[in-house]
Amino acid sequence: MTDERIKLIIGSLLHDVGKIIYRTSDRRTHAESGYHFLKEETNIEDVEILNQVRYHHARELKAAHLPQDSLAYITYIADNIAAAMDRRSKEDGEKGFIKDQPLESVFNILNGNQERKLYRPMMLDINGDMNCPVSRKVPYAEGFYSGVKEKIKNCLLEFQWNDAYVNAILEILEATTTFVPSSTSTNELADISLYDHVKMTAAIATCIHEYLLQENITDYKTTLFKEATSFYSKPIFYLYSMDISGIQDFIYTITSKGALKGLRSRSFYLEIMMEHLIDSLLEKLFLSRVNLIYSGGGHAYILLPNTEKVRKIVGDFEQEVNEWFLEMFETQLYIAGGGEVCSASDFWNEPEGSYREIFQNISKEISFKKLHRYSPKQVIKLNHSGMPDGERECSICHRHDYLKDGETECEICWTLKQMSGNILKGDFFTVTSKKEKTCLPLPGNCYLVTDTESTLRKRMKEDNYYIRSYSKNKPYSGYYVSTKLWVGDYVNGETFEELGQRATGIERIAVMRADVDNLGQAFVRGFENEKNGSKYVTLSRTATFSRKLSMFFKYHINSLLKEGGYSILEEEAQMEKEDDRRNALIVYSGGDDIFIVGAWDDIIGFAVDLHDNLMEYSQDTLKISAGIGIYPSKYPISIMARETGWLEEAAKSVEGKNAVALFDEKYTFPWEEFIENVVEEKLYFIQKYFKVVDEKGKNFLYNLLELVRKRKGDKINIARFAYLLGRMEPKVQRGEKKEEIEEKRDLHREFSRKMYEWIRVEKDAKELEMAIYLYVYTKREKEEHDGVNE
Repeated sequence: MTDERIKLIIGSLLHDVGKIIYRTSDRRTHAESGYHFLKEETNIEDVEILNQVRYHHARELKAAHLPQDSLAYITYIADNIAAAMDRRSKEDGEKGFIKDQPLESVFNILNGNQERKLYRPMMLDINGDMNCPVSRKVPYAEGFYSGVKEKIKNCLLEFQWNDAYVNAILEILEATTTFVPSSTSTNELADISLYDHVKMTAAIATCIHEYLLQENITDYKTTLFKEATSFYSKPIFYLYSMDISGIQDFIYTITSKGALKGLRSRSFYLEIMMEHLIDSLLEKLFLSRVNLIYSGGGHAYILLPNTEKVRKIVGDFEQEVNEWFLEMFETQLYIAGGGEVCSASDFWNEPEGSYREIFQNISKEISFKKLHRYSPKQVIKLNHSGMPDGERECSICHRHDYLKDGETECEICWTLKQMSGNILKGDFFTVTSKKEKTCLPLPGNCYLVTDTESTLRKRMKEDNYYIRSYSKNKPYSGYYVSTKLWVGDYVNGETFEELGQRATGIERIAVMRADVDNLGQAFVRGFENEKNGSKYVTLSRTATFSRKLSMFFKYHINSLLKEGGYSILEEEAQMEKEDDRRNALIVYSGGDDIFIVGAWDDIIGFAVDLHDNLMEYSQDTLKISAGIGIYPSKYPISIMARETGWLEEAAKSVEGKNAVALFDEKYTFPWEEFIENVVEEKLYFIQKYFKVVDEKGKNFLYNLLELVRKRKGDKINIARFAYLLGRMEPKVQRGEKKEEIEEKRDLHREFSRKMYEWIRVEKDAKELEMAIYLYVYTKREKEEHDGVNE
C-alpha cells in the first residue's frame, strides 16, 4: 500500500472526527474542530491527512487553494457520495440541527415499519450488552461525547501512521462511534452512525483513487470538484461478493469421540478461513477492511474499484482458492464469486430499480458458478483419480490423506483436535507463512496458529513469517492486528454427555438450528415501501442493517446465553440451578443463523430468548424460524444436524414462517402459539395442578397422552376419558384442612374441564401433547426408560 493510499484511508476515516469535538460544546465548525483536535491533541502532523479533515466541505475547499492533486478532493466527493446515501429527508422533518440528537434505528424503516425509535448513548464493550431501540428520547449529553473524544485520543496517540495501523483505527471508531449519529439534522433520518458513514466514505475514497490512477487523471480538482455532477454517473465501483459452498458438509459429517469440540473447531476454522480470504484479497488489491461491506455465514460483500487490474486479480484469486480447496478438501469446499459494475447514482438507486438490479445480477453470477464449479479438465481429473498408493481415508472427515501406520486421522482433523481447547477459549489467532508443529493450513501458503497476548507480542517483534492476527471478542488494536472478530463462542459444557447430565429431568441434549426468515428479500427490498417508494434504498442502509444483524448473532448472542432468561421449568426447579447461565455450546453463529447444542430444557428456553430478543432488537421487522431436536448424548451428530435441518424447514413451511418445530415435524407452532398456548397456558397449568395434587398423576398423563396421540385414528372414548379424570380426583388426606380439600377439588374440576375442552379441538390437542411431553421430560428420572418419544 502506497503512502498516498494510507494517508487517504486515514484522512477519510477521520474526516468527521470533529463532529464529536463539536458536540462537546466546541463552537467552531466540525471540520475546524477535527483539524485542531488531530493536530494539537493527537500529534498528527501530516498535511495531507489534516487537509482531508479541514477541507471536506465545498466552501472551505474552494477557498483553500490546495494543489490540484490533493487527497482532500477525493475525500470531499467520497463524503458527498456517502452522505447522499445516508441523508434522506423525513416526511415531517423541520430544518435545523440538535447537538444531543440520538441515533435513530435503521429498523424504523425496514420491512414496512414506521416507528421512531432511538438508541441510548453508549460505546461497545466486551460484555455484549444489547442497545435495543427505545421510544423515549435519551439525549446525547456533552459528557458522553467527551468520553468518546478521550477514548479516541488516547488510542490515536499510541498509533503510528502507516498501513500496519489502518485496521486498528477502524476498530477504535467502531468501538466508540457505533451509536453516534452521523447527522444531527432534524430534517433528515439520523439512522446512519458516524462509524458506518466514515467507513463507507473511506471505502468509496479508495475506489475513486484507484480509478483515477487507472485513467491517469491527476487533476483531481477539475474531475472531482468542478465537474463532480458528471462524475456521479461514472462506473467507478465494482461490488463483489464471494460465498463458500459446502460449509455444512464440512462441519457436520464427523462422528468421532469428542465431536462437540470438533464441531466448534471446524466451524471456527471456516470462520477464520473466510476472514483470511477477505484479507488476502484486499492485500492483493492494496486495500483494507474499510472496503468490506459485510461478512458472515460464509458470505462477504466487498466494495472494490472498477478497473481491469482489479477484476483480473479477483478472477485469479477465485481460481487459486478453488485449486487449493480441491487439493486440500477435494470437492467439499468451493468458493463462488460474483460482481457488478456500479456508479454512485446506482448506489442512490437512481434510476429507480438500479440498486436492486446490482444484487440480483451478483446473485445470478454466483448461482451460475455453483452449478458449473469445475472446468472440463478438472472434471476429467476428478473422475479418473483413484486413491493413490499410500493414501487412506480419514476416520473423521473421510478425506484421503497419507496416514502412517496406526494413524486414523488426517493431519487437519488431528490438528483441529489438538487446537480445540485454544479455539474455544483462546483470544488471538495468528496467520503465518511458516508451517509449525500444530497449525491449520490456509490458502496462499499460509497457516493458522493460536497465540496468547505475550506470545503474539513476541511473534510480532521477532518472527519474520508473521502476517497478521485476529483478536476474538476483545478490544485489542495494534500492529497488524487485522480486526477484532465478533464470534459467537459461548461454552458452558464441553461434551454431549456433560450437557445431557446437566439437563433437568430426562438426560437428553437438544440441538437447535435457526435462521432469519426472508433475509435476502430484506437486503434487496427491505427499505422499499408504499409511502416512501425506494427513497431509503441505499448501500449505506444495507451495510448498516447487515452489520446490526451480524452483531446480534456474533456479539450479543453470547450475553443472551450467559444471562439466561425464559424457562419452561417450575420456579422451584429453576431456583435449584447453580446459576443462570445456559448449559450450552455454540457450534456456529453467523450473519443470520445459529447452530447450538445444550441441555434440552436450556435450549428450549434459549430458543424463546432468541426469538424475543431478535424481535425487540429489530423492532419486530425480522422473524426467525427454528428446528429443535432432542437426543441421547451418543446419537450421531451428523444425523442430529440433518434432522434438525428438516425441522427448521418444517418451521419455514408454516404460512408466514416465524415458527418453531420441536422434536417432530408434526409439532410445529408459530412462536406466539408455542409461547402463549403450549408453555404459558397448558404446560404451566399442568405444573400448577401437579404441584397441588399427588404426583402419582404422572401415570395418568401417560394414559391421557396416549388418547390424545390416537385421536385421529380412533374416536376418543369419552366415558374412558371421564373415568380417567374421575380417578384423579384428590382423596382426602388425614389432617387436611377443609379449605385445602376444597382448593384441590376446585383445581381438579378446572383441570378436568380444561382437559376435556382441549382434547376435543385439534389445535388445542396438539398443543396439549407438546405440553405433556415437556412436563414429563422435566419430571423423568435420569434412569427412566418408558419409551415416550424415544
